[in-house]
Amino acid sequence: MFGFLKDLVKTDTPVTEVAQSDRTELAKAMIDLLVEAAKTDGGIDDEERHIIAHIMAEHFALDEDEMNSSFDEAVIAAKERVDIHSLTRRLRDLTDYEDRLAMLELIWMVVLADEHLDHIEASLMRRLAGLLYIEDVDSGKAAKSAKARLALAE
Repeated sequence: MFGFLKDLVKTDTPVTEVAQSDRTELAKAMIDLLVEAAKTDGGIDDEERHIIAHIMAEHFALDEDEMNSSFDEAVIAAKERVDIHSLTRRLRDLTDYEDRLAMLELIWMVVLADEHLDHIEASLMRRLAGLLYIEDVDSGKAAKSAKARLALAE
């Protein structure tokens, strides 16, 4: 739809060319998914929070106060959330395939931040790929790219 996120993971360019209301909604949905991914292995560690903060600052132009507020809201919402379908539906509505693929790579970065992928995280990423209508092969490429960005050995 917007075609702006596909370059983000390669350039660290902030989202600027969309309407503020859409950008705000996209940022909220993204941080909610990043928090969901981070907490999947039992908790959110400092490295995961750092990566989430970097993603939100670099890609969605959130300053530290906005990031902290959004993060805290996402953590509270995650405790009450029953499913992630509504989050992925918002992202599908606001973005095209390439944008969703770029977002999936960012989510992979959070999941892989601790340099370990457990079976629950792997299951979440397969589910997210399906809900975002991302092909399995493309999800695998996004994971590989995320590992490279995090400088993790294969």
